[in-house]
Amino acid sequence: MDVRDLDRRAIEATGRIVDTLTDEQLAAPTPCPRWQVRDVVAHMADNKRRLLTALTGSAPEPGDDVRGDFRIAATALTAAFTEDSLLTASYELLGIEYNAAVALFVHFADTLVHGWDIGTAIGQDVRLPEDLVQAALKGISRWPDDGTIWGKDGLFGEKLPVAEDATPQEKLLATTGRSPQWTPASTS
Repeated sequence: MDVRDLDRRAIEATGRIVDTLTDEQLAAPTPCPRWQVRDVVAHMADNKRRLLTALTGSAPEPGDDVRGDFRIAATALTAAFTEDSLLTASYELLGIEYNAAVALFVHFADTLVHGWDIGTAIGQDVRLPEDLVQAALKGISRWPDDGTIWGKDGLFGEKLPVAEDATPQEKLLATTGRSPQWTPASTS
């Protein structure tokens, strides 16, 4: 499957949750330590702007509402990647040169799991699209376990243990440092 389609679908799934957020829900704690829902949405919008700036030289300026910022940056990123040549552009990630297709895959996985983070934070029972979960797991499993991807300085938190018979979604969440059993009440 084309990484642009994976990313677009993750943006759509997460965007549907972002679009429902009330002002009060923006202050809810999330599975991402020390981050409220507002911080996670702002992080996703910022990631989109940084990727756009690195690849195209410009990105939409942040506004006063992280929900709107998410949508505006997502639209701009999706539009930029309609250009096939952008996929082969050079992109530095954690000090290593990759092509933009790799950066977009990281963006896809990040957007997908953050959709679970914010949905779960506001009390939704989030079921991520199975094919997107499988694609994310397959891609992530290729990444080196050398301290650059997981951990406090990595792209994701430390991997958590997960049962062999766990669902693919539970495996993805644990692999990206999230407890599949996390609830807002578990932060009290």
